[in-house]
Amino acid sequence: MVKYFMDNNGTVLFNEKCSICNFEIQHYKKRSNLEFNDCSAMDDKYLKKLHVTFKDGKELVGVDAFIYVWKRTKGYAWLGTLVGLPVIKQLATFAYAIMAFLLFWRFKLLNKG
Repeated sequence: MVKYFMDNNGTVLFNEKCSICNFEIQHYKKRSNLEFNDCSAMDDKYLKKLHVTFKDGKELVGVDAFIYVWKRTKGYAWLGTLVGLPVIKQLATFAYAIMAFLLFWRFKLLNKG
């Protein structure tokens, strides 16, 4: 996984139709050179958590994906380093699992049909 934190060739998959997700990602787009792709029409797997995909098929998911984004976004490298610390990462992973679950079901309920 360390290799992927050093790799700058990942593609960030985010749900453009989720107003909360899109708002945050639009901010990162302005401050980074990362490649972002909308995943709102993809499998639920990609709607449930932020993903960074690589050409070799590997992925970073959830907090690891955010750490990848933050470390490559102007003004956020410190946050990526902080959240990457073991105890903080465990807490962030727990909190993110709850938030991602709620956002996923909010999106599914609001986008029926």
